[in-house]
Amino acid sequence: MLLMRCGRRYRGAAIIFLLGVLCGCATTSGIRVLDAKGRPKTITPEEVSTCGATEQPYLLQVGDQIALSFAQHTLRQGEVPWDYRIEVGDSMEVRLSEDSADREKYRIDVGDVVGISFLNNWPLNVTRTVRPDGKITVTEVGDMQAAGLTAEQLRRRLTDAYAASGLIQGEPKLTVNVDFVNGDRLDAMSRNVVVRPDGGIRLPMLKEDVHVAGLTLGEASEVVRKAASQVLRNPPVVGLVVFPATATVLSGMGGTFAVRPDGRISIPRLGDVQAAGFSLEEFSKNLREKCAQVAHNPVDVAANLLAATGSRVYVGGEVNASGVYPLDANPTVLQAILLAQGPKNTARMNQVLVIRRNSEGKPFVFQTNLHAALFKGLTENDFPLRAFDIVYVPKKPIAKANLFVEQYIEEIVPFDNNLGVNAAYYINEQKVDSKSRSTTLGLTAIPGFP
Repeated sequence: MLLMRCGRRYRGAAIIFLLGVLCGCATTSGIRVLDAKGRPKTITPEEVSTCGATEQPYLLQVGDQIALSFAQHTLRQGEVPWDYRIEVGDSMEVRLSEDSADREKYRIDVGDVVGISFLNNWPLNVTRTVRPDGKITVTEVGDMQAAGLTAEQLRRRLTDAYAASGLIQGEPKLTVNVDFVNGDRLDAMSRNVVVRPDGGIRLPMLKEDVHVAGLTLGEASEVVRKAASQVLRNPPVVGLVVFPATATVLSGMGGTFAVRPDGRISIPRLGDVQAAGFSLEEFSKNLREKCAQVAHNPVDVAANLLAATGSRVYVGGEVNASGVYPLDANPTVLQAILLAQGPKNTARMNQVLVIRRNSEGKPFVFQTNLHAALFKGLTENDFPLRAFDIVYVPKKPIAKANLFVEQYIEEIVPFDNNLGVNAAYYINEQKVDSKSRSTTLGLTAIPGFP
């Protein structure tokens, strides 16, 4: 008996061999770009980077992790210097003193010591302290108002009073000097204060608060001087020493933030700020503008993207885990395939396709040979991907042939995945028909036949 057995594996191999002979198995090398009709053109990795849209800045997406830090702006070379402006929370030393630059305009105040000297009538010389009622007592004349007058104004009044008294023959000749200025009232107004959230400070003896937030030291000194002049007879000299709290306040605003589903993040003192849809540069600029609402000095904003979820690459075809992968860095084509758990045994690595679109939606289809990168270590065909690139690994021809056998031949043959034949044989010259469903292809020798 002649018996030949040829299993499914051998049948598939035979068909694949036949397809290979008929169709050929062409291989490619390097990187090629396909035109609209599929015609290839060889290009270099450098030329790949010029195809498609120019590299666009990453736009923040929901779920991104952003690290923010805020700091007081520091001057850089070539920048124009700026005056520090008082911020809420700053500590201030407010010191008031008398203005001795122009003593002739000084107005006598309560507690000042006034010396009155006569040229020819020394017995009338006196030294008096201005009483709380603003008056002094003068020999032979009595009480006289002194507070609020300059020394020259008081001298003229005393001259008229003594001339009218008749105590001095001829015109009285006298001088008035302020021998001592009482600084207690100025010391009582001087204070160490903290700028309140409403931007104001409160000083003793002043009926109203003084708003200083947002003012430079020179501007704040002038505001305090005008306010003190309303209760003092002489405008004081105001000295301010500021201990900024900006660093402490700004440090409390920084941290790591996650973009919420509504596309916003919540920052202390700034509230909710839209982040999704902006690049890091645009987002930082928006934050600097927002800081102008809570800080009077320029603020430097440092934004660092810790985790990006918006940029993605798509990997499909003959890989072990097709899917969408975040573009955390700038992976190459081969790295993206490895992210998808590597190629299958049926992968055609010498004709990997990469689809990229430009800003106008026009697709570029690249074909690159990564077989050399995997098995020969030649990585010149492996180029970096961009956001939203599509990597497709096609099947090998042998894999396509196996698929052809499974889908077309085995489904058409009316046997349970087996190839069988009908045979006839004779027993004692009696013909018997049989049908074989064996997994083997059998040929039976019939007795009596040549």
